[in-house]
Amino acid sequence: AKADSGAKPIAVDATHVFHSRNTEYEIFTVDGKRHELGAVFLLNHSSVLTEGTPPVRGIAERVHAEGGLIELDKHAWPWSMALVPVMKVDLYELSNNHVWRAPFAFRGWGEPAPEYMRIERDEHGWTERGWIDYGFQNYYALLDCGFRLRPTAGTASGVHPVPLGFGRVYVHLDAGFSYEAWVRGLNEGRSFVTTGPMLFVEASRGEAGGSCIRITGSAVSAGPLTRMEVIVNGEIAASPRPANAKTPEGAYENKIDASVEAAGSLWTAVRVFEEAPGGRIRFAHSAPWFFEVDGKPLRPRREEAEFLTRRVREQVARSEGVLPAAAIEEYRAALRAYE
Repeated sequence: AKADSGAKPIAVDATHVFHSRNTEYEIFTVDGKRHELGAVFLLNHSSVLTEGTPPVRGIAERVHAEGGLIELDKHAWPWSMALVPVMKVDLYELSNNHVWRAPFAFRGWGEPAPEYMRIERDEHGWTERGWIDYGFQNYYALLDCGFRLRPTAGTASGVHPVPLGFGRVYVHLDAGFSYEAWVRGLNEGRSFVTTGPMLFVEASRGEAGGSCIRITGSAVSAGPLTRMEVIVNGEIAASPRPANAKTPEGAYENKIDASVEAAGSLWTAVRVFEEAPGGRIRFAHSAPWFFEVDGKPLRPRREEAEFLTRRVREQVARSEGVLPAAAIEEYRAALRAYE
């Protein structure tokens, strides 16, 4: 029999803690029929989840009522975009378990990327750079449509050939470490995701609430950075040139000091790329900062809204007659949200 360790975190020492009361739903069959939906993670809930899915709304409401968080697994699962508005998803994996330290293997997995994203491909399918970019652009589409998911990371270490913590998320804590403070900071987006570089940046509005947003900080990496980019509403707004100054420890440090004009409401983030041996990619990506301008709301680009509505519409057509009526209604609710 398996022992239940309960709903409280287990401390290894003062700075190492794990929480075993987490749940993954990964659905490949519905009522005995092969019908792939995908995976979703429920984190930090207090009770044992025993109900099946689909539908998903009741499970999501229960997890949130218990103070838990809902984490989207990979964006390209069939059901992923339908889950975001229905489950009120909290976390998005900017580095997921298809981002490996071993050679990239998933050349054509999952739902196809839309043409507007211009995802890099070669004769074998998506490149590693293309898969990472697909995840970023899918995230940006959700942010532009008003879904303020906070970034996180996962590896599936032990299932995939990825060392524990290769893709990871760091949370800034002002008052020292505790499990509760870390989870709270993750949910508040005081974080960055990385597969290599360390990213220490912040964004602030100019004096007296002016229209200038300034982004400052630094990135430290084992190898030279090839790109540093400031993203505004899903598009590259600035590309500071990496100086790659050597530190006394032998690392590379790059200062970041960039400004963007807030003509309307916006979100901004920083991402950096490090070229690893063999042409591999290591990256770091900050959580977004949001700045509101009265009377000038953020609007998604048409291609982003059409991408999200098309993804859900295709799943409605694919799943009618297979999923229960309550699950189809959840898909339709997601479609109405995107429309």
